[in-house]
Amino acid sequence: ASIGAFQGLATYAAAEPLAAVPTAMPLHDLSSLHTYFGGDSSVYDNQPMRQRARSGGTISALSVQIPALEKLLPYLKLPDVEVLDLGFGSGVMIAMMLAVASKGSRVTGVDLADKIPVARDNLLGTAGSTSQCPFVPFDEEIFSLLGGDAFEYIHSWEKDNKKFDVLYAGCSMDHRTEQLQLFLGRLKAGGAAVFNLGTQGRQGMYFVADEGRVCELLMRVNFMMAESPMTPPLEKRRHAPLEPQQLGQWIRTHVFNHPPAEL
Repeated sequence: ASIGAFQGLATYAAAEPLAAVPTAMPLHDLSSLHTYFGGDSSVYDNQPMRQRARSGGTISALSVQIPALEKLLPYLKLPDVEVLDLGFGSGVMIAMMLAVASKGSRVTGVDLADKIPVARDNLLGTAGSTSQCPFVPFDEEIFSLLGGDAFEYIHSWEKDNKKFDVLYAGCSMDHRTEQLQLFLGRLKAGGAAVFNLGTQGRQGMYFVADEGRVCELLMRVNFMMAESPMTPPLEKRRHAPLEPQQLGQWIRTHVFNHPPAEL
């Protein structure tokens, strides 16, 4: 895969046991959906499955995606939600978010260009899968798939002041760059995000809401890294911290521009 775009969905290291899933989550149907998109469909096992796109990547285990979806669920249930998925891969997380989101919600996904036909076929039910899924096909009007460098799109959205209610990143952003600051800069003040942050061998999946006042480490992960020539390494003092409390404070200051005295 070439530099300049997300490298697809990721592999997963060691999921913790799941908490009880809310009744609003149709777990059986989501498992069927995960299978339809080529995943392992197990809530407790951590077996990533290969994607069909030439650039490679894997479909994260359901045990990774359900905790993320559980955290985002209250925000996805709000009316007319706008969602951004960076590193959509097979399209499975787009599908799961649309499956539980309120009517009128829409998801925009960005990944390498060769992921688009695979994800579109999965979402529209034209991939030739023999698995049964109650959600497929999805209306083509409620999702859009963009190919190329995610941070080029983010810079464009920044100029247009386009923001989203929910953010999800299916790859890991490098905390030594501006990637997280740019990504979260597209989040509305009342929105929520799940993302992966760190470097190879030292990554975590985080949930952030309320402008960084809520910042939780959901699990340790081992995801493929986001790469872009638009986000070179920064000097060490500008790196985002990986400890949740410090990261939340960093987000309040560097993303939402609250002075340190308000932390």
